[in-house]
Amino acid sequence: MSSSTAVSKQVNNHDIPAAKPSLWKKLGNIHLLLLTVTIFWGTSYVAAKIGMHELLPLNLAIVRFVIAAVLFGLILLVKKGSSRLDTKDLPQFCFLGFFANTLYFHIQYTGLLYTTSTNAGLIMATAPAFAALFCLFTKKEAITKCSLLGISIAFLGVLLVITQGQISGLFQQRTFLGDSLILLNALMWAWFTLKSKTVLEKYNPFVAMAYVHIFGAIFLLPFAFVPSIFAEKTLWQQLPAIGATTLLAAVYLAVFCSVYSYFVWYLGIARIGAVKTATYSYFNPIMATLAGVAVYGDLLTIYTGLGGLLAIAGVYITNQKKADRSPGCR
Repeated sequence: MSSSTAVSKQVNNHDIPAAKPSLWKKLGNIHLLLLTVTIFWGTSYVAAKIGMHELLPLNLAIVRFVIAAVLFGLILLVKKGSSRLDTKDLPQFCFLGFFANTLYFHIQYTGLLYTTSTNAGLIMATAPAFAALFCLFTKKEAITKCSLLGISIAFLGVLLVITQGQISGLFQQRTFLGDSLILLNALMWAWFTLKSKTVLEKYNPFVAMAYVHIFGAIFLLPFAFVPSIFAEKTLWQQLPAIGATTLLAAVYLAVFCSVYSYFVWYLGIARIGAVKTATYSYFNPIMATLAGVAVYGDLLTIYTGLGGLLAIAGVYITNQKKADRSPGCR
């Protein structure tokens, strides 16, 4: 073997660094994806308010999830074999679909009619705390002192953003019904976040979320044509009056807040756990505030800035694996 050939092989085998794994494959990237989810879910309040200018809450939920179910169904058809549903899991998916879509969003949209987006944002921010408590009671996941500290700091940040330092005026008597419905929503979301982890043991996140949406839409669809106590008018009756803005709001909720966001949320549960994933919901009211600035011209204050920093710090602390292993966080 010539010296030049030996040198060449040495360069090829030792001097050329191995290709680095892409950012997409790194576990940390799930945190970036979850941040995009908070943008869509934070602005969903604005989109829902716009949609409810012409649609009743239940009818907006029907339009949103029928569109989402169609999109999910088309993607499942492309995936074919990898997206088959075991018939014995049918009852579980039916229950999750009814609970997470049919019931959950009807309660949320109805609650938004009777309370402010400010109150709704703060109350929904308590979902991670409920998730942690559910984990504590059911022993589904270990809750460390660092996790509890992070949740507390993030909650304080959200409190500053939402109340603008005026905590005493948060819960007003005229919003009691709406506040109660949103509080029920927060409890439901925390429970659903933990309960949905069971389907991830068998199905990948996208397939699981697709079927949850499809079955949720199936349960909603009859209300589009049959009058009920949940809506004064059916979707079929309101359909002729729907404008382009309302339709765009529904499409935004379906595509970005459902198809994309719920997939990433499930992926987060599978990658980093239910409690840490649920902590990202603290960003939702912050994003809702920014949406208010863009859409309604609200002014940013020192409370918004400080609260946002605290929320980010809280999420960071909650997701520190090294901190969880240290004695001081036990």
